Amino acid sequence: MEGRLVRWVTRHRVRFSKYAVASMVATGITQLVLYGLYSSGGFDATSASAIGFVAGAVPHFVMIRWWAWRQRGMPRLTRQVVGYLVVTGLGGFVSVGLTTLAELVFSPLVVDRDARTLVLIMAYLLGGLPVFVAKFAFLDRVFGQVYEATSSTSVRAANPVAPGTTSS
Repeated sequence: MEGRLVRWVTRHRVRFSKYAVASMVATGITQLVLYGLYSSGGFDATSASAIGFVAGAVPHFVMIRWWAWRQRGMPRLTRQVVGYLVVTGLGGFVSVGLTTLAELVFSPLVVDRDARTLVLIMAYLLGGLPVFVAKFAFLDRVFGQVYEATSSTSVRAANPVAPGTTSS
């Protein structure tokens, strides 16, 4: 088991590092949006964390697709978007749910809105932490598969002919 883990880490370290950096950037965006919306008093925890989640998820998809997995163009884009939405949506659901629960639990205990906002940010971060590696493994299967470019512009011979022979 240990040998498999070492081989996996060695094979994926660069991609995982890029994924981690993209995730940190996306998390930073999410937390800034969550903080700004919730601390202003205009949004409840569920709305603020859901909007923050979307604000971070969109650039995260672009960063991991282009930078971490070096995917370009349209082939498999639908499969990648659907796979990303499923795994990220499940993780987001957990984070938004924990943020909402934290608001219910800590609202009566923490009166200061800024302090309560920090508690919500911690709940959001802790919700995403356990699924971080599992999410990478799933996304590696979605984005990491090598695909052959299939294009309607490729030309195939009507009657393939062996080299050195004629078709007459």
